[in-house]
Amino acid sequence: MIKIVPFENIYAVAFKQLNLEWLETYNLFEPADLKYLDDPQSNILEQGGRILMAINDNAVIGTCAIIMETSDTVELAKLAVSPEARRKGVGRMLAMESIKEARKMGFKKIFLVSNKKLDEAIRLYESFGFRHLPVPEDTIYKTADVYMELKIN
Repeated sequence: MIKIVPFENIYAVAFKQLNLEWLETYNLFEPADLKYLDDPQSNILEQGGRILMAINDNAVIGTCAIIMETSDTVELAKLAVSPEARRKGVGRMLAMESIKEARKMGFKKIFLVSNKKLDEAIRLYESFGFRHLPVPEDTIYKTADVYMELKIN
């Protein structure tokens, strides 16, 4: 049975590996990713964000982060599912729990940046009601060509 649990430091290696796997597969890795992948504790958790992990039989099979942007806005980021666990609803579970968590924390808006190559992920976000908007010029990711927002609360 798949469980969604809060991040602990024992998951730091899996958090990084799961994300590097898809970023490199789609040729989307950028040095900006390392800020979060190398030190999620300082750059996500201690800044008011959360990271959720999907666990199945003691194996980490997925992850998703919510990164605090402003007092009412968070970024949905670093959603990753291991190749062998894809197409089983793990990404949907992680996204749904992340949205619930952001709502519980009192945030009003969730945004994300992505890339058109990730069409399955984009369809997933659309299914939750995320709406496409122009990509802000100040995004830290050069490969970002998709920007979406979801109003919550």
